[in-house]
Amino acid sequence: MTTATPTASIVPVRRKGIPGTSLLLLLQFATMWGAFFILAPTINWPASLGEPPSVIFPLILDQSVAVFAGYLSYLVHALALIPLAILLRDSLKLDGAVGAIAVMLGVLAGFAKALGITRWLFLMPGLAAAYTDPAATAAEQAAISAIYEAFNAYAGGIGELLGVGLFAGVWTIVISATLVRNGDRLLGYAGYGAAALLLSTLLSVVGIESPLMLTLSGILWQFWTLALAIVIWRKA
Repeated sequence: MTTATPTASIVPVRRKGIPGTSLLLLLQFATMWGAFFILAPTINWPASLGEPPSVIFPLILDQSVAVFAGYLSYLVHALALIPLAILLRDSLKLDGAVGAIAVMLGVLAGFAKALGITRWLFLMPGLAAAYTDPAATAAEQAAISAIYEAFNAYAGGIGELLGVGLFAGVWTIVISATLVRNGDRLLGYAGYGAAALLLSTLLSVVGIESPLMLTLSGILWQFWTLALAIVIWRKA
């Protein structure tokens, strides 16, 4: 008589995919650089943001498809910060008031940036068409230029000063402080540096502007978010 030898049960190994937080960080990184590589060669972005209507409006019309695609990519980048703020709070286990503040700052940063970006998708093409219309008089072009300057000062101020400079800068400080506290000191200190550059753009309020500083702040912040995505992915 033979007895059956018990066999060990096979327990399947559950493999985790990329966490949602890392996916959103990678999405905002990719869409930001997507916007840059579309807009930079077509309308000399971001340098062209300071150009007068007589220069930027013909560019907008000549490169209408690229302008729409580039700014749409930029809009996705901004809106990704809203759910990212919530998921990042959970990934880093930010509890209580600190977690609530982090979510609030991230949501405000994304919303403010999106508000500044949408003008290039919906308002500026219409203004460009009206300004370059052969039938437009000098008085009409002057009125359109005034609208352009006023809306740039309003929406651009909200998007760049509040969204990019203030809200994203302080949000980065909160996240960096948590990283340092959790033992990720190198990434946390790099975040402090990125936040300092973002906050430095607020000096434009008192007339101190540096296009180089603005560019460096964006580049460093983007690569900081990429490193953050990798760290969260590895720890998942």
